[in-house]
Amino acid sequence: MLDIIRYLVYFLGPFLLAFLIGKRLLKATYGAFGIGLLAFFAAWVCIMVITQVSRGMTNSLKEGTLLYSIITAASAGLFEESGRFFAFGIFRRLRDKRNWNAGIMYAIGHSGMESIIVGATLILTIIITKYSPQLLSPEVLGQSKALLEIGVLEGVYNSFERLFVGLLIHSCFTSLVLLSFTTAETRYLFLAMLWHFGHDMVALNLHLLSSHWIVGKIWIVFIVVAYSWILFRLRKTMAKSSTWSLRLGPMAGR
Repeated sequence: MLDIIRYLVYFLGPFLLAFLIGKRLLKATYGAFGIGLLAFFAAWVCIMVITQVSRGMTNSLKEGTLLYSIITAASAGLFEESGRFFAFGIFRRLRDKRNWNAGIMYAIGHSGMESIIVGATLILTIIITKYSPQLLSPEVLGQSKALLEIGVLEGVYNSFERLFVGLLIHSCFTSLVLLSFTTAETRYLFLAMLWHFGHDMVALNLHLLSSHWIVGKIWIVFIVVAYSWILFRLRKTMAKSSTWSLRLGPMAGR
């Protein structure tokens, strides 16, 4: 039973969060959630194309190298943040509701699709490793077997961690991008891209500091504490900027 729970979290967790947090607590529309799902998928496809093309160009761009992490982090910052910006600028469901509640609902969809893709990748890894191991290189096969040997409880914990910590991270990024609209300053978009790049650079290179598990847990604790505070500050800033835009609106029209 516990083996199934982690996959249920990956696939059903985002939809439960959208219902419980987005719809029940924030009163946000499901449209923001759906657009978030689609936006991340589109960004993920672009990132995969860039990284796979880069890996095919030279052996020095293998996964785990510094140059490869730079390309991956830069692609994520560019495509994911520009995806948020265009989503709130193009889709009417979001264009008419550029507020914090809609941003969180969008973030649930954005991080939710990431969770779904991870879950699908794990299932695909299990199938190939068990039934067609010859399709994998010895290195990849070894990594896949190590992944499958993770304990059930650890796997369940990892799935919940990815879902909730991922939501916190993407809520911060989405709120920052929304400031581009509420303040009419595109510098917030570029700041979000830079922040995303820096975040991913740290996450992708933690193994260079130490392979001990405590390093990863310290990183998670830092995200929970620091990003929660930042999200609180971003919410207050968005509220102030929205208030000022409403006050200046009638004056601007004179």
